[in-house]
This record gives sequence, structure tokens and C-alpha cells, in this order.
Amino acid sequence: MVITLPPFPHRQNRDGSFDSICSTCLLTVTNARMEAELTNHEMNHVCDPTILYKRAFDRTRRGLAA
Repeated sequence: MVITLPPFPHRQNRDGSFDSICSTCLLTVTNARMEAELTNHEMNHVCDPTILYKRAFDRTRRGLAA
């Protein structure tokens, strides 16, 4: 079985640090001074099922469910 991680877009902040954002749960996974330091945290990230449920519920309630 191959486990595929969701994409983690990176955002550079005004102070020069980088944020890694999970594209599934939309949380900031980590913040680091060097972009290369984000990978370790991304590989260990597990989305909180409560957040995923809430986001799905909110989308359904607004009529956006796919």
C-alpha cells in the first residue's frame, strides 16, 4: 500500500519564516525559519477527524457538498 500525503503549500511570512499548510484540513502544520525544515513535520501530520467532520458539515449546510 502506498500512502500519499496531501499537498502542503508553503507560505513565506514577513519575518522570513515559512508556514506549511495542510490542503486537507487547512491547518498550519508547522512554522520554520528554513523551508527545508518543514518536510519532517509534514510527513508526521495527521488531520484531526473532528476538524474534517466540522468542515464537511459546514460545506453540506451551505450547499457546497460535492
